[in-house]
Amino acid sequence: MSFLSTLSLKSKIGLGVILGYTSFEVYFQIRTQYLIKKRRDEYNATSSDIDKFKSASVAGMFINPFSEYRPQTAFEFILVRVFEFFESLYGSTFEIHKKIGKNKTEIEDMLKTYTPDLELYRSNSKILQECIESNNFKNLLSSTSHGITLNNQLLVSWLGQSCTLFQISGVNFLTDPIISDHLMNKHIGPKRLNRSPMTFEDIQYATNSNLNFILVSHDHPDHLELELASKINNNSIWIVPLGLKSKLSRRGIYRIIEMDWWEKLDITQYINSNLPDKFEIECLPSMHWSGRYVLDSNKSLWCSFVIKKNGESVVYHAGDTGYAQELFELVGKRISPVFLSLLPIGQYCPSFHQKPRHISPSESLKICEHLKSKHMKGIHWGTFKLSSEPILEPKILLTKLANAIDMGKYYKVPDFGLTYLYDLKTEKELELY
Repeated sequence: MSFLSTLSLKSKIGLGVILGYTSFEVYFQIRTQYLIKKRRDEYNATSSDIDKFKSASVAGMFINPFSEYRPQTAFEFILVRVFEFFESLYGSTFEIHKKIGKNKTEIEDMLKTYTPDLELYRSNSKILQECIESNNFKNLLSSTSHGITLNNQLLVSWLGQSCTLFQISGVNFLTDPIISDHLMNKHIGPKRLNRSPMTFEDIQYATNSNLNFILVSHDHPDHLELELASKINNNSIWIVPLGLKSKLSRRGIYRIIEMDWWEKLDITQYINSNLPDKFEIECLPSMHWSGRYVLDSNKSLWCSFVIKKNGESVVYHAGDTGYAQELFELVGKRISPVFLSLLPIGQYCPSFHQKPRHISPSESLKICEHLKSKHMKGIHWGTFKLSSEPILEPKILLTKLANAIDMGKYYKVPDFGLTYLYDLKTEKELELY
C-alpha cells in the first residue's frame, strides 16, 4: 500500500497545495537568479548602466533584480510571526536584545510628540498661491521666516512610520500617508504607540487646502492608509510605482501618475508652468516587496523617490528598502549630493528575515555615504511594533553611530511632529517648537 493511498482526501489536497506552492517558489527563484545573472553578464563591462537594475517581473509578479535579495516564502513568514509574537510582548524575557523601557506606558512616555508649525506651512502655502494667481513671484524672494527667504526654505515634519509632510519653497508633499491609530483597523493589526501629530484637517489647514503631491513608495498598510487616501481623493496628485494605480482608482482617485524605476518627471507643470524654478521627481529602485493581501503579493512595484529643484537633489524618500551596495553606489552617482535623506531605520530584526527588505541604523549611514547626504532623518520606527528589536533601539543606535563619525549634528532621529526648517542656501537647520 502506497503512502498516498493511506491519506484522506483533505490530506491529499493539502499536500498538493504545499507541493504546488513549493514548486512555484522554486521556479520563481530560479527564473529570478537567471535574470540577475543574464543582466550581470550583459552589463559587466558597464557597471554604472542602469539597465542592470531595471524593474522586471516573473509570472506576472515584480521581482528584486539584486543578488542581495532573498525571497521570503510563506513557511518563513509563518515561522517568524510565531517568533515575533513572543519577542514583541512588552516585558517579555524572551527578547534577545537589551530591553529599553519596562512597559508600554513607559516607552510611550519616552516618545515625545510635538505640534507641527501649522501656521508657517500655511503662510508659505498662501504666499506661493498668491504668486501663482498674480503671476508675480517676487514674494518668494522677499518673504522670510527666521531670516530665510521662502525660495530657500525646506520645512519637514515627521508624522510617524514613513509618513512625512515636507514643503520646498511653498510646494507641499506628503509621503507614504498613514495617520490612523491602527495599522489595518481597530479590530485587526497593531495600534500606534502614540497618535499622529496631525489629523487630516490639520494637513488641509497647514497646506491651505493645497497639498500638491502624495508620494507612495509601495502599498503596504504601514505606508498607505486607504481611508486617508479616500479623504485626500483628487485634491492632490498621486505619484506611485507601477501597478498601484488600480488600487487607488477603485476608490475614485484618478489624478495618478505611475512611474517606473529610473523614470524622471518634470512636475513644475502640475504646480504652475510659469514658476521660476524647475521641480522634478525621479523614481528610483529599492529592495523590498509589495502587497496588502496574499493574492496581490508583488503585483505592484516598490520604489524610492528623489525631489529635485533646479537640477539639485533636495529630498530623497527611501520608503522601505534593504541594503544593496551596488544599487546604492549607482543611485549615489546619479543623484548625489542629496540635501536631506529620509531613511528607514527600524524593523530590522530578526536579521535573517528582515535584512533583505529593511535597513538597520548602520546601513542607513552607508546609504548616506553613497548619496553624499548633507542631512538625514531616521524614520520608520517607534510608530508600530512590527519587529523584534526594542522600540527605542533604532533611535539610540543611530544617535550613537552618527556621533561616532562626527555626524550627529546632521544625521538625526526626528521627534514626532516637530517642524525642522532648513535653509537650502546656507544648509542651516532650525527646530521650531
